Amino acid sequence: MFEHARCSTSAAPAAGERRALLLDPLSLPRLLISAATSCTSPGGATAALVVSSLHAAALKLGVLPSSLPASNALVSAYSLSGLLPCAFRAFSLIPHPSTGSYTTIISALSRHGRPQDALSLFSSSPVCPDAELLSCVVSCCRRASAFLPARAAHAYGIKTVPVVAFYASAGPALVALYAMCGKVNAAKRIFDLMDGEDVVSWNAMIGGFAGAGMNGEAWDCFREMRARGVRGNARTAVAVLGACDLESGRQVHGYIVRNHGAGSNAILWNALMNMYSSVGCVGNAEHVFFEIERKDVVSWNVMIGALAKNGHGERALELVDAMLRCGMQPDSVTFTTVLVACCYCGLVDEGLALYERFMENYSLIPSMEQCACIVDLLARAGRFREAVEFIRQMPIRPNAIVWGALLSASRTHHNVEYAQIAFEQLVQLEPENPGNFVTMSNIYSKARMVEDAKRVRMMIDRDDLVKPYGQSRVRAT
Repeated sequence: MFEHARCSTSAAPAAGERRALLLDPLSLPRLLISAATSCTSPGGATAALVVSSLHAAALKLGVLPSSLPASNALVSAYSLSGLLPCAFRAFSLIPHPSTGSYTTIISALSRHGRPQDALSLFSSSPVCPDAELLSCVVSCCRRASAFLPARAAHAYGIKTVPVVAFYASAGPALVALYAMCGKVNAAKRIFDLMDGEDVVSWNAMIGGFAGAGMNGEAWDCFREMRARGVRGNARTAVAVLGACDLESGRQVHGYIVRNHGAGSNAILWNALMNMYSSVGCVGNAEHVFFEIERKDVVSWNVMIGALAKNGHGERALELVDAMLRCGMQPDSVTFTTVLVACCYCGLVDEGLALYERFMENYSLIPSMEQCACIVDLLARAGRFREAVEFIRQMPIRPNAIVWGALLSASRTHHNVEYAQIAFEQLVQLEPENPGNFVTMSNIYSKARMVEDAKRVRMMIDRDDLVKPYGQSRVRAT
């Protein structure tokens, strides 16, 4: 049903060809990055093979690890090839890592969805951060929603780095983070200090408004940018798509076709797919998906998620099969999206089979969120015994998300026994969360266990726990 993305192949340099390459400290960085980005697709198996071959040849010739620029490029190349463990090992073998070395490995960790690990590494680094490293740290903070470390990096940056250079480098990430954390006025003040002719600054502010749900302000910012004569790029369209409804999204779609061609920029078309998905137009999202000339893993993830969120679970699984047949390597986001698709549509056995398949065939280590999906999948289907057994066998200690999934499903099925098991754990993990107490009290009430319901309610009163009131936001037009 779904078309296959064409996957080109490229052989690694043969042993006799390696000596023909100029593997000196000046040329090796360029060769490594070129191999990681040009062979098949970034993150593809062929790219990893070529980078590994160049690494081996450079070691034999003594270029590595003596050359710091080449070592930094090797870390980056392994990261771009999808081999984060190899990138980290390459970094650990650098005799005296520089600021640039830390920038490279922190960027790699962030790119692979480990911003917290990146921030931990930065906190223990002995180097004096420059504008580029601080920008990388702020980007990690944005991905980890870590406001306080970002504010500390901001304060350090304006004290130690020329203000113009600091905001030129770290400004866009700061704007995005502050807006995401609800500090829109602070984001606007930073934006006003940035280069008004730089499209990156405008993209950050438009995206910040859109991410904060201030769609009108995002469009006003976009119009102001155009009025000032600043030429937008693909990232501008991506940013403004986050503020679109169906009508305005179709206008942006037309703008994209006119200015960027059809299907040539995967990042842009992925955002367009996501916009159509968010307004429930799966057919339009699917049409865009088929138009993308070189689909990356994000393209597949967005389309799988679009089908899942809109109730097409079986079609989402068909698309997963098409993705794997094509040879595209799934990532952790694919793993989560597939499990969520199964949860949405009650595909219990299919979800369990895919969980095992992804771990065995693709060496994906399940995250807490993915384990919570399995618990939710089993418990929603009333298979509580299996859910609890799965929790007990988890390779990582279950947190409140996992036990919360069990409690929620127990409420749906009016299952007091397993609700009590989940509640006991939640009281230990998050004793100040009133929602768990209210849910357990309601379960007892439904089961006509009045005394138990009163006992849990008294626990709320005793500890002065207050359940936050629901809020609604209405925009007047």
